[in-house]
Amino acid sequence: MRETIELQKYLGMAVHFVYYHHSKLHDEKVFDDDYCSHLKKTGDKEYWEKMYKCLEYAFTQNDYCISIIDSPHKARYSDADIRLFFEKFYTYLGNCLKTY
Repeated sequence: MRETIELQKYLGMAVHFVYYHHSKLHDEKVFDDDYCSHLKKTGDKEYWEKMYKCLEYAFTQNDYCISIIDSPHKARYSDADIRLFFEKFYTYLGNCLKTY
């Protein structure tokens, strides 16, 4: 139960981030060069590591856990766009965590 709540929390926040990056989602470069420093200001390393692990877990599920996310932003974007964002954010976040 606790794991489900944590997944909902972190993946819900990841869906929220789609809003800020959707215009560049299908570009090769989705995130600005200084976005990693922005992430460091908005959350500590533990927060981003949990986000990373939740995204990693989501990839093991057929629907990327999208069905359990409760977010008003989820209705704005297709599941395919959310999945693509999760993949790109996971890779970007992994690289950011190496510099923490």
